[in-house]
Amino acid sequence: MFTQDISVTQSLVTVVMETKPSIVFDLLSVQYIVYIVFVLNVLFFVNRYYARIKPIEIKWIFVVISLISISSYSFIEKRRNGTLRSRLPYSVFFGFNDYFEKPNYVLAQAPKEINSPIDSLKVILVLGETVRADHLGINGYKRQTTPLISKIKNIVSFQNIYTPHTYTGSSLPRIISSASINTNPLNKLVSVYDVYNSCNFNTVWFGNQELEVSYESLVKTNKAVVLVDSLRSVYSFNKVLDENLLPPFKKEIIKKQRGLYSLHMIGSHWWYENRYRDIFRVFQPVMDSKHIPSLEAEQIINSYDNTILYLDFFLNSIIGSLDNIDEPVVLIYISDHGEALGENGKWLHAQDIDACKNPAMLVWYSEAYRKLYPDKIEALKKNKEKVFSTDVIYHSLLDLIKVEGMDYKNNLSVFRSLN
Repeated sequence: MFTQDISVTQSLVTVVMETKPSIVFDLLSVQYIVYIVFVLNVLFFVNRYYARIKPIEIKWIFVVISLISISSYSFIEKRRNGTLRSRLPYSVFFGFNDYFEKPNYVLAQAPKEINSPIDSLKVILVLGETVRADHLGINGYKRQTTPLISKIKNIVSFQNIYTPHTYTGSSLPRIISSASINTNPLNKLVSVYDVYNSCNFNTVWFGNQELEVSYESLVKTNKAVVLVDSLRSVYSFNKVLDENLLPPFKKEIIKKQRGLYSLHMIGSHWWYENRYRDIFRVFQPVMDSKHIPSLEAEQIINSYDNTILYLDFFLNSIIGSLDNIDEPVVLIYISDHGEALGENGKWLHAQDIDACKNPAMLVWYSEAYRKLYPDKIEALKKNKEKVFSTDVIYHSLLDLIKVEGMDYKNNLSVFRSLN
């Protein structure tokens, strides 16, 4: 709150209450621990001093002032909503109150009678983390952060993707289910994996993050779930890099069966220096502390951009392995949200600013797919400049396999011509 200008909201409370231990350790720093120890010592000595002071008699005038102040809350809020509610100490109370009042989402099963006429198709869904569209070289960023994928044939970048949900626990469930960005509360969601299962597609989840409460049930509708570093948060502080997802993925993808295969990256999540190998430390100087106020903006942005270079290598490796498969393949990359990099003095995410609401999105297709579905490729290219919300993922995935017997929004598919 003090160093990043963060307000206490339901979103912040959710992040605090439902985060993973590994993320917590990435935020700890020596400066933070020293600060906490210092504050505790100050409070201890202040308390000892206060205990020696003779209590003064309560004056009725103070009681009256207090009662007037308390009773004025409703009046002030009616005149100007959020004047007090969004500020301390009220924001703490309402942030926790809203969090504990929110209902858990309820999964609904996809209709069992649905089917797909597509007999041969592999769909790869790469779920990125904290990657903003405007820091990709392929999108015109001042630095070439995507030198490899910028040269790849059959790749289309969508620069105008929007989500108001700026942290994983809220954004990801809306990407991999029928829930819209406007759906609140989440209720009776249909998992995209359940739809694919009902259409007799194989579904496998490869993850480099521990599953969070908000999307664990959705992920477990896959026929198989593979976590490459499932014990990290409990037993190890050594971070496994995203490239560890590749061996089990490549082993599965060579099987001759249609399917939806998801790779959930740790991506560009803080602490950036843990997210890539030394060879990708191209932009320097990089961060040398987890204490943001002690860093120069240049250091933070350099480290962040190095994670994008690593993403470029990761996607290039996946596409390289898919290019050798002689069958139709489509890869969709979507980040769950963006990241604040100093805009309005704010950093990281889970904040209500534009930089956090514009995630990166890319689509790649094989030559075999292009030859079979030229109309979808033409529509894909025409749609790349349009504004979409992250809702587009669910409906595009269903449109790819032409789901029959179930309603979904064709007009929200990037593979359909939208007039």
